[in-house]
Amino acid sequence: MKLRRIFMKKLIIVSMGKTTGDSIGHQIKSLIGRYVTIEKVPIYKVQEVDIACSLVLFTSDVVARMSLKYIKENIPFLIARRIINHNNIEKVISLPVGTEVLLVNDSESSALEAITQLIEIGLDHIKYYPYYPGCSLYPMIETAITPGEVPIVPNFANYVIDIGTRILDIRTIHEIIAKLDIREMLQESLTTSYIKDIVKISRSIDESRKIAKESEKLLEAIFNSVEFGIAYVDRLGRIIRANSKFELIIGKSIKDMIKKKLVEFIHDIESLLEDKKSLITELEGREVLVDMEQVRFDEDLGYLVTLDYTDKILKRDYKVRRNYQKKIKKKLYTFKDYLSVNSEVKEMLKRAEMFSKTDTTILIQGENGTGKEIIAQAVHMNSHRRKNAFIPVNIAAIAPSLLESELFGYEEGAFTGARKGGKPGLFEIANGGTLFIDEIGDAPMDFQVKLLRVLQEKTIRRVGALDEIPIDVRIIAATNKNLLKLMEEGKFREDLFFRLNILPIKTIPLRRRKEDIKHLFIYFINMYFKNVKIETFEDIFEDEVWEFFKNYRWRGNIRELINVVEYLSSIYEGKKFRLSSLPYYMLEDGFESKREILDMHELWILREIENNSGIGRTTLAQLANKQNIYLGEGKIRGIIKKLKERKLIDDKEGKRGCSITKKGIKALENYK
Repeated sequence: MKLRRIFMKKLIIVSMGKTTGDSIGHQIKSLIGRYVTIEKVPIYKVQEVDIACSLVLFTSDVVARMSLKYIKENIPFLIARRIINHNNIEKVISLPVGTEVLLVNDSESSALEAITQLIEIGLDHIKYYPYYPGCSLYPMIETAITPGEVPIVPNFANYVIDIGTRILDIRTIHEIIAKLDIREMLQESLTTSYIKDIVKISRSIDESRKIAKESEKLLEAIFNSVEFGIAYVDRLGRIIRANSKFELIIGKSIKDMIKKKLVEFIHDIESLLEDKKSLITELEGREVLVDMEQVRFDEDLGYLVTLDYTDKILKRDYKVRRNYQKKIKKKLYTFKDYLSVNSEVKEMLKRAEMFSKTDTTILIQGENGTGKEIIAQAVHMNSHRRKNAFIPVNIAAIAPSLLESELFGYEEGAFTGARKGGKPGLFEIANGGTLFIDEIGDAPMDFQVKLLRVLQEKTIRRVGALDEIPIDVRIIAATNKNLLKLMEEGKFREDLFFRLNILPIKTIPLRRRKEDIKHLFIYFINMYFKNVKIETFEDIFEDEVWEFFKNYRWRGNIRELINVVEYLSSIYEGKKFRLSSLPYYMLEDGFESKREILDMHELWILREIENNSGIGRTTLAQLANKQNIYLGEGKIRGIIKKLKERKLIDDKEGKRGCSITKKGIKALENYK
């Protein structure tokens, strides 16, 4: 038990609906449940994904596209490839040749995909018609087949065959095992279990249809659909069956291999017959990973052999991410996605829109949750580089020792473990496009020096290389830290700051854009709540809640507001929300939230008015100039007006100038 605890990994399954998540979770649990803990997360709760998890599995491309923006970049993920569950097709097999059926699924694309998969595995003896919600053309047929979508089967279909939710294919299962690094712990390979099921199905097909040829065709189709080589070898080591990928890797046809000993084609294989382990050998000039597992069907003992090219295995993870990047390249945010009715925010967005038409470096500063990456993506999408890559990188998420190789790449042999042929860095990948460097305030000093040189010279040098590579990349950097303060502390280089801060953008926290609170709540409630349509904030909140929200600090800004909406959507019972409905942490923080929030200029003016009762804006401007504080009379006039509206100061009785109120004194005490 102790060993199991040590190696326990956490897998999170993100799905569109509960049924799919439960089905995939059950499949994985039955295969590797002893070695992993499984958590199922519906897509509307994807922001709650545990950052400490070992792997996130998205059940489809659609789920991935909707979720990845909320997932930390350093969390490994996979996009599942799913196939028809072979265990549930016996009733389909038994249908007479030429039977017409409706294939019922939740969308046109998923219905057509299910039809294609059924035909590909050999179930082409019947005629399929797609049926899905909203479709207009379909025949009135009594027989329907559906992969788990029984509720949407039309009433006129009297005979329904539910083949169940589609399951993970063998390639995805192997990728999960590789990602979780638990292959060594498995007593029986997952391929063995998978092929066992196929053989059992083949036998049941023979019994139900009594046509061996059709059974053979189905088994062969499934066998050949696996993306690596598979062969079944009897107890004497003779090849009984092999798929087309096995033939390709060995370089011989099945006719030349059948009934011959495997050792004739893989000379090192004999050492595996007893140890049941893996080996790496060379076949036809390429390095191949060989796995051999003992299997038993009833009384028959044999071996299941799998082959795959080692370079292909290494490329799988990169291929998934590269393909995904191509899919989402045109799904980036635009300026329309930055939601606000605040005039100050609109002015900031207008400025950012102007900046997007240049190639100059931009520095975005602001608190967490204020949409810095949305602005970065919008700038890219509004620029002439929009057809090229937008590559985000979070400095805080990469180990300092890996920063240089990740951003600049490396040459073959540059260090122990360096990939053969080297690897391009993110600067090279982003060439012609935009590189978004988030959390730049966390960059180590030695890396800052190298980044400064790249910005100045417009060239990069891979780790271990002598030659420099010219690059054409637009840099957008962002941070939630005060870089001026870091410069004073010697933690951030002045020359790098001024090289980055050519076009500065400052995001505005939610507490300073109170009119946006109602606007955003209405927008996200209509997005997250089911069967709810609200026009005004008052339709769903009591007045006391608005008073609370106005004074609340909103530490997490828009991100926190969205979390609150998701929380409320899970407890909504059709009644207006009261203050007691809010998450407990907000109410506990409520007392602190009631204090006045002052920016540095408001704080300075309030302190001067406290120390110099009756002081006016002209004198304040003179004091500001002496103390090297950049405040003109016009700016001071606006701040004084806001402080009066908040009842922190008022006009001095009988005299010109201002005096501090009791509320203003209390506000200063909070800051002291």
